Amino acid sequence: MRKILLQFLLMAAPCCSPLFSLAQVAPAAQSVTGKVICGYQAWFNAFGDGSPVARWRHWSAGQYQTNNGAPAPGAITFEAYPDVTEYGAGQLFQTNLGNLNNGQSSKLFSSWFPEVIDRHCKWMQDNGIDGVALQRFLGETRDGVFRTNRDSVTTRLRRAAEKYQRIFYIMYDMSADDTAYLKSDWLHIENDLQVVNSPYYAHQNGKPVICIWGFGLTGRTNSPANSLAIINWLKGKGYYVIGGVPTHWLTGTDDSYAGYGAVYDAFDMISPWSVGRFKDLTGADNFKNNQLVPDLAYCNSHNIDYQPVIFSGFAWSNWNGGPVNEIPRNKGEFFWRQLYNIKNLGMNTAYIAMFDEYDEGTNIMKMADSYFALPNNQYFLTSSADGTYIGSDFYLRLAGRATQVLKGTQPLTTNVTIPYSVAPLWFRTSVETGYDAMLSWTNSADPSSVPQNVSTPLCGVVSGETSHTGPSSIRVSGTDNSATSSYYYFRAFDVNIPVNAATKLSFWTYPTNNLSRYVTVDLVMTDGTTLRDIGATDQNGISMHPGAGHGVANNWRRIFCNIGNWLNGKTVDRIMIAYDHGVETGNFKTYIEDIIISDTITVNSALKLPGVAEHIAPAPIDENKLSGLLQVYPQPAINTAILKFRNGWKGNGLVTILHVNGSAAGQRMINIEGGRASLPVDDLHSGMYFLKVEQQGNSVTQKLVVAH
Repeated sequence: MRKILLQFLLMAAPCCSPLFSLAQVAPAAQSVTGKVICGYQAWFNAFGDGSPVARWRHWSAGQYQTNNGAPAPGAITFEAYPDVTEYGAGQLFQTNLGNLNNGQSSKLFSSWFPEVIDRHCKWMQDNGIDGVALQRFLGETRDGVFRTNRDSVTTRLRRAAEKYQRIFYIMYDMSADDTAYLKSDWLHIENDLQVVNSPYYAHQNGKPVICIWGFGLTGRTNSPANSLAIINWLKGKGYYVIGGVPTHWLTGTDDSYAGYGAVYDAFDMISPWSVGRFKDLTGADNFKNNQLVPDLAYCNSHNIDYQPVIFSGFAWSNWNGGPVNEIPRNKGEFFWRQLYNIKNLGMNTAYIAMFDEYDEGTNIMKMADSYFALPNNQYFLTSSADGTYIGSDFYLRLAGRATQVLKGTQPLTTNVTIPYSVAPLWFRTSVETGYDAMLSWTNSADPSSVPQNVSTPLCGVVSGETSHTGPSSIRVSGTDNSATSSYYYFRAFDVNIPVNAATKLSFWTYPTNNLSRYVTVDLVMTDGTTLRDIGATDQNGISMHPGAGHGVANNWRRIFCNIGNWLNGKTVDRIMIAYDHGVETGNFKTYIEDIIISDTITVNSALKLPGVAEHIAPAPIDENKLSGLLQVYPQPAINTAILKFRNGWKGNGLVTILHVNGSAAGQRMINIEGGRASLPVDDLHSGMYFLKVEQQGNSVTQKLVVAH
């Protein structure tokens, strides 16, 4: 066989041809069987990224050589918002979406940069994912602009794959009527790009790998003779050819044309598409019985390798309509059930669709974890959309564990066993439905404490009352019936968070009266230890016990505690929200928001805007230092004050209202448009105040007089 192959090479190519690499038998490490391969689009562009595309692409429908069509509310083509915190500033581009709900600018990356592709390959290596199939949309390459772009991305992927020792191969998306053009394009890849020569280009049975996706799929050209001709041409050149085929390839029904049997049989490996073909665990089991089992039996009997497809979830409401979160990820259980079924059938190979497909929400690449990480004026899918906090990198880690299971280095489990989040960000929620971790229990007493002398106890999420971020917050209320000892500890969130020396807790509280100040967040460890009873204190030295009292009535205040000082080495089992007081009776009602457990937050950090100071009473303001960049009128204001800016500010800003002695009277978020913003003041008592307006680390101050 090797002699025949060598004779073919000598006849088909000159001595300098890259095809001579085909005579080299690749090591097992480069094979595709026994591997987990991710589909990799690398197709995101932004105007100004320096690419030949020269427009916004796949984030939105941009116009060539202009910023027209930049992502904006209602004008986007992707579903899941990426986590962009690890990209360099030069790799991110400003959109026309609103600021993120944490106050940061809404920016998106471009796949054009070598550093971006490099980072993606590093994530693969970090998580033990074997490699990628780089997508090449053949129809797109007929346009020289897009062909040049894809060529550069291909070359850059090669360098990154070699750097991080990840295998890769080219995966064409094409139709049967593209066969003549395919030959020309592939010869260009062989002779000009020469990526097949890479030591990390995937080989199987000593042959370099290529995948053709789309032959036989209904809606594309029905020409089995053309399809078969291109497969045989590639195999004749010494390639191992994978077929990305319709789901019902075996029967030639539904999404597959009839009469394609000889085409499918010609492939060295079959990889049937499964994305969107089922929507839940039961559907995954039915797919196994109806598709995987007969597919695998046929392939085994016909000496064809089999590469099943796994996907994490699906939705494209922002692009093509349909429901949001259409195929829920179910905390990774949807992905895992597919893996479980594949492994139980004896397979050790899989294709994950896709690595970076934010368009249809199937990505396993890092994504926004919560409401905080999304633009404030557009829906996007988050990793926590199903109501449990899921870290932005969870699906990368899950794919890595799936790889281990298929290789037999980790045991197969029925359910997901990896942690939902890892350091440094363990948990955060603004309790926004469809975006965030929601209460695991509502109106439920924690078993660690028997309630005493509190009637009508309630703890649940409400919307439209008062909130710090977004429209929703947790409302805790009840009636204290005893002036000696009353308490009610609500269990709120079921978590599993290992605490280290750097771990901190942060949350915001809004008590509606003095009695409501005795509501706070408490933690229960797996060993029964509680935050309240271990001596922990907040940023002001006040005990974290709810009986110590926190906050100021009718104002939002942030409470911060370095819980690692007291709980290092323990594990948080539950987050509670507790009322505990022993002096007076009456009704209490407190709102809790923006709960975060993280190793990196600081006492001077805030959720809304970078650089916003903590809610500790500042020093009295020197009126002689007031800035002329802000004008406030009318003076006095009755119901609403108008803020006029002379510094070009626009977008969201944070206003801190201060008494003349420097103590805080409240905070407001404002939206600055045309250099102006409105500030409601009808809830302030008559008198003099100072307004401190902050935006992205800058601040300006001015006097305000209120009269009612």
